[in-house]
Amino acid sequence: MIRILISLTVGGMLTLLNTYPAFSEPLPDWEIRKSRKQQFSSNNNILVKGINSGKQAPAIKRPEEALTLSRFSKDGHVHTLAVLEDDGIHITGIDLSAELKRYDRNSFDVIRNLTFDEVVKIIRTTSNKVIISHKDLLPSVAGREHLAIGINYAEHGKETGQVKPFMFPKFVSTDPAIHQLPYTRGWLLDHEVELGIAFPTAVCSVADINHMMVGFLVVNDFTDRATLMQKMDSRNVTGGKGFPDAKSKKGFLPTGPYIVVPKDWRAFVKELHLQLSVNGHIRQSGSAKDMVWNIDKIIEQSLAVKGKIKSYYQGKMVKLFEGNCIPANSIIITGTPSGVVFNAPTKGFIFGAVMKYIFTGGFFRVKMHPYILQQYLKKEYTNPRYLKPGDFVESSISFLGTIKTSIKD
Repeated sequence: MIRILISLTVGGMLTLLNTYPAFSEPLPDWEIRKSRKQQFSSNNNILVKGINSGKQAPAIKRPEEALTLSRFSKDGHVHTLAVLEDDGIHITGIDLSAELKRYDRNSFDVIRNLTFDEVVKIIRTTSNKVIISHKDLLPSVAGREHLAIGINYAEHGKETGQVKPFMFPKFVSTDPAIHQLPYTRGWLLDHEVELGIAFPTAVCSVADINHMMVGFLVVNDFTDRATLMQKMDSRNVTGGKGFPDAKSKKGFLPTGPYIVVPKDWRAFVKELHLQLSVNGHIRQSGSAKDMVWNIDKIIEQSLAVKGKIKSYYQGKMVKLFEGNCIPANSIIITGTPSGVVFNAPTKGFIFGAVMKYIFTGGFFRVKMHPYILQQYLKKEYTNPRYLKPGDFVESSISFLGTIKTSIKD
């Protein structure tokens, strides 16, 4: 009997390590994990400075360098404001919709058929300025069908146990920068500050982005890790199963106060620093220049699927996006730096779970892999770092503003 149990144990571990890559081979080694935990433990004792604490007004690029555009509602119409100043409470700028007599749903449509320099000229020659409160701003980009990139920062890949980027759709309406997220009992609510990209027209080739305006915004790709763990296929994580369900709940995609359209977007991206804090303490910090897939690669990989059915949502296979081109005004969510709550189970946890599975006769009731997932889900429910009612989350990117999310009962 002892020999049989030993054989089952060894066989189970070898099967796990070779068959379930999400829980084994891509996991960071213990020293890397220990170092990262020490780093973020230290970060958690640092109060957020500047833009997040309100001690310093958010930086806005000059219009000649980048157009900073916000949306607000007035007299039943959507207006686009060219932002010139932001004191953290109000923004001041030129109402482009009023100047152009265009009240389109998205800001790109308001300035279509105009060159970058023509928009700058309107801003600089118009004297009538408008002041709008942050709480009155609409989402900087409207819509509910978006394309997301998973594992696009190497350190985030290490903490979650994955080694390469992959794509999945996110089906949820955008929310504004002043954001309240109602909490649902049973969630394991996680945060992901991310750089969003949007285009004025459909993108049908990588070459298209060399001669069109490109818009950038900060988003928070909120995730319910409980749903993800319950629905994912961790033997094929890059297949995307579970991700749309876990990330498409109402309130899970707030956007920054504005979309920013730089004159030289390639140089602009190199300046962008992402940061997220919870209750005033930094949890995530990273630079857009460190993305595994840069923007050209993201476009190339996205167009390679050309609307094929490649992901799962609500129990059925779905397309990453409709048609053969990336749709105009949909957001590409480009991935998050390390520092999220979820970390892949350690090899020690997996070994312990396998032992329990063998010696309690779990193999008579369920397959080993679902058993380990369930054990880890139970463990994660004891993790106090997951977001809960009363928490306050600030997600910011240089020049793109800050999202302020209050988690509510």
